Amino acid sequence: MTAPAIVSFTPGRGMALLEVLMSSFILATGILAVINMQTLAMGTVQTNGYLLQAEWLLNDMLERSKANPTGFIVALSTWPDGRFNARCESPAGCSMAELAAHDLADWQRRLAERLPGGYGEIEPVTIRELPSPATPYRISVRWQGSKNSGRDTQVPVSSGIVVLQ
Repeated sequence: MTAPAIVSFTPGRGMALLEVLMSSFILATGILAVINMQTLAMGTVQTNGYLLQAEWLLNDMLERSKANPTGFIVALSTWPDGRFNARCESPAGCSMAELAAHDLADWQRRLAERLPGGYGEIEPVTIRELPSPATPYRISVRWQGSKNSGRDTQVPVSSGIVVLQ
């Protein structure tokens, strides 16, 4: 009969494996953090691109309304969402009100193309200090929140006030 082997405990045995496991865990945590930061950065870049487009389109509509105030007052009361008119694209031209309605329709089209769920609103506002023939309007641009952020709420991007006389 043979005697059972005596196993002795050595204090340093298996420490290398434990160190490898711990360093692998720390490395994996770091890599996940970097990937998460990259995803958040890409979402921020996308949102900022939408904001830039919205600001550009808002300023474009502010300038168009200041260039044709009489036409915009008529167009906003008659065709608040605008109306496309092919004559406005030709050299023959169209009336000031038709041009303003065409600009409104084209603005809404460009908002929908360049911003996810994008649309614009033009509404009259009250400012007491203005003389009576002046009519102030608030022009605002909205779009759906960034898809990467998980927010699908309507985000007011920007707004401006134009006074038409």
